[in-house]
Amino acid sequence: MRPEKICVLGMGFVGLTLSAVLADKKFLVTGVEVNKHIAAQLQRGEPHFHEKGLDVLLKKHIGKTLFIATEVPKEQYDVYVIAVGTPIDKQTKKPMLDYVINSAMSIKDVLTDGCLVILRSTVPVGVTRSVVKPILDQSGKKYHLAFCPERTAEGRAIVELRELPQIIGGLTTECVDKAMDLFRVLTPATVEVSSLEAAEMVKHINNAYRDLTFAFANEMALVCEKVGLNALDVIKAANCGYGRSNVPVPGFVGGACLEKDPHILMDFSAAHGYTPMLVKSSRHINETLPSHIVQKALSKLHAVGKDMRYAKVFVSGFAFKGQPETDDVRDSSTLRLLDALRAAGVTTIYGHDFVVSPMVIKNLHVIPCSLEEGFDGADCVFIANNHKSYYDLNIEKYLVMMRKPAVFMDCWQIFDREFCTVPGINWGGIGFD
Repeated sequence: MRPEKICVLGMGFVGLTLSAVLADKKFLVTGVEVNKHIAAQLQRGEPHFHEKGLDVLLKKHIGKTLFIATEVPKEQYDVYVIAVGTPIDKQTKKPMLDYVINSAMSIKDVLTDGCLVILRSTVPVGVTRSVVKPILDQSGKKYHLAFCPERTAEGRAIVELRELPQIIGGLTTECVDKAMDLFRVLTPATVEVSSLEAAEMVKHINNAYRDLTFAFANEMALVCEKVGLNALDVIKAANCGYGRSNVPVPGFVGGACLEKDPHILMDFSAAHGYTPMLVKSSRHINETLPSHIVQKALSKLHAVGKDMRYAKVFVSGFAFKGQPETDDVRDSSTLRLLDALRAAGVTTIYGHDFVVSPMVIKNLHVIPCSLEEGFDGADCVFIANNHKSYYDLNIEKYLVMMRKPAVFMDCWQIFDREFCTVPGINWGGIGFD
């Protein structure tokens, strides 16, 4: 039987997109957001982050089938979805489950017999059963419990919620059936796994695999640099017509999932006596790449007689990825790039992004500016993500504005330097010199 009333806890990238799509399917949805400023913004039908199609759904459904609250209402719901963040401690790299625990505590006194609780947040394997369930058991109610991971890509979340198979693991067969009754309305396919723990592990496999494939491409790029080859050319040739090879383009790897989830996987694996070496190495490669690029830029500037400490440095691309488009700077590799620049003595950095607001850039202690303002008189420029707008640029128009001799770090190898006629530009990037 299809549920009707749903309460979603956490109106971030995971919870808000799910709430909007559920509301579009004519469920009555209450989204709980404890940040009163964000809650007020959502109540006006205004999303607090960029996600294609989200603004349309909010304007269409807010106050009709989608409602926003700052605490869990006392009324009864058929389904509760916990979709809050699970950050890691920046020093210890251990997962912090406070938001999940607080969410479970906030609903335990309003549960009713027969209701369904879904945990959607990325957690260590075993948390649904060993942490969330004991809290909910305090209710004394006969509830159902499932873990149903979110696996969408930012920038495509609205589309993928309607297309991707939904993994479902339940405490019992009846719990799985209840969760399937919900998700069958959203997506054409559901995948039942054997347990709560199996569903939790699926999310870690997906994200660790992505991190690993990107790290492989980046490591091959570093090898190509050493032997004087262009990594992108070699990778394209390796993939061409060869179905057993699908190596991605080398580039920065960041974001709230890939910067965090492999560390959660390593932590709970270590607790069970195993160290996943591939996962560990992948994170190391991807986390140190921005520092490597800064060191390359330093060497190139030194070679033309310039000191990075006194150079005008411009960074374009602050979102953690350019495609699909997002304004999310959480755990962006550009943040590591900024740290490496400052460690090298750079005190003033100019910044630009096609989607991220100037205020967000300013809050990172970077001077926000336009592309023209950034390139004008710059000694060193970094193109840090692969937003589609870069591909439409006449890059020579901007390169002529630099204070030559100058260094241009095309980190995604977007532009073809073979056709560049601007003298005095020392090109560099990931996987080529």
